[in-house]
Amino acid sequence: MVKMYFLCCSYRTRIKDHGIIKLRIAGLDKQINHSTRICIPIADWDSKKVQVKARHEQAYILNKQISDLRSKVIDFIETRTKNNELISADLLKAHLYGESKDTKGLLDMIQYYIDTNKGRLSPGTVKQYESIHSKITKYLTKELLVPDYPLDKLNYRFLNDYRIYLESKCVNGPNTIDRDVKRLKAVIHLAQRLEIIKEDPFKNFKSQTVVTHRSTLNVNEIVTIEELTIQNETMSLVRDAFLFMCYTGLAYSDLKNLTNSQIFQSIGSKRIIKLQRHKTDEHCMVPLMDKAEALITKYKDHQSKSISDVVFPVISNQKMNQYLKLIMQLAGINKVITCHVARHSFATNSLEYNIPIETVSRMLGHTNIKTTQIYAKITETKLMNDFAAFDLAPKADKQILKAI
Repeated sequence: MVKMYFLCCSYRTRIKDHGIIKLRIAGLDKQINHSTRICIPIADWDSKKVQVKARHEQAYILNKQISDLRSKVIDFIETRTKNNELISADLLKAHLYGESKDTKGLLDMIQYYIDTNKGRLSPGTVKQYESIHSKITKYLTKELLVPDYPLDKLNYRFLNDYRIYLESKCVNGPNTIDRDVKRLKAVIHLAQRLEIIKEDPFKNFKSQTVVTHRSTLNVNEIVTIEELTIQNETMSLVRDAFLFMCYTGLAYSDLKNLTNSQIFQSIGSKRIIKLQRHKTDEHCMVPLMDKAEALITKYKDHQSKSISDVVFPVISNQKMNQYLKLIMQLAGINKVITCHVARHSFATNSLEYNIPIETVSRMLGHTNIKTTQIYAKITETKLMNDFAAFDLAPKADKQILKAI
């Protein structure tokens, strides 16, 4: 049961024989000591009636402030109790101080996370968090028949039931579920840092991932795309933008925002791209090969560029992917290709041509080399080339090897 006490405390006051009126709240997860910042002579405090004595010149105004504060606490507790929402000392303190960390439940916490992190998250990442908010809203309203879920009641069972819902009702694969769970973890960990909840409901919960095949284009397939004769101007632009990403490893968002001011003169006559990745803000450097330079020159004065300093006049990601499907048909390449496949192809081909993985990681702008290691698998071309070197070894060496 929550109890409130108003006290006139004489300590920590600089005025002799004066005290500060404080509100003490007990009965929650921890005690609250809230200063009203009302400083009065101790003799003017009526501890029995819990109010400022009438002889004080501002008694009416000060007692009104005390009464309003008491009502504010009561309204907070009654409203949250009625709505079956979390009540904690930290939430009540935030409410009293007018702070914004008062989140009513899981959905409110997700929305709070989106609102407070929009500035540093990419638009794509924001959409993923909005998707999580939408999925959980449907789960709560359709499956649990509640408008929201109290943060302090999140536990392993809730998370496991939600995972089953994603598998059965939303037909999400393991990797999609794992991505959603990681986003949800970030939200819950923020709630912990804000001291809204104490226990981590993800403590014993683990999602699983499966290894997926990443489509890539080898060097011969890229050459085939280069040699295509395309009459349509937009399709030709898409082909060239895709090839530029194959040559540099840039993601679509980085290519879209690439400006000439991000291209610098390097050693010799070569130039190099230096930028912060749009997705992660990680710094990356990519030397420009001759084919990439040729494409920059081709579109130097292109009319469709909305901003003069932008290198490529790219269209939307969705439209590019639609055109890429047609381009692959013309090239006779039977693979599902999107803009991001260019980045995968750059990584795989770089490693295939024995560029050190640390260098590839820097060119791709990965925050962790483990991400780059995803591409460090033996391709068919490298396997055959390595075996050919063994197969063409001198016969004497083979006989020694056989003897060993």
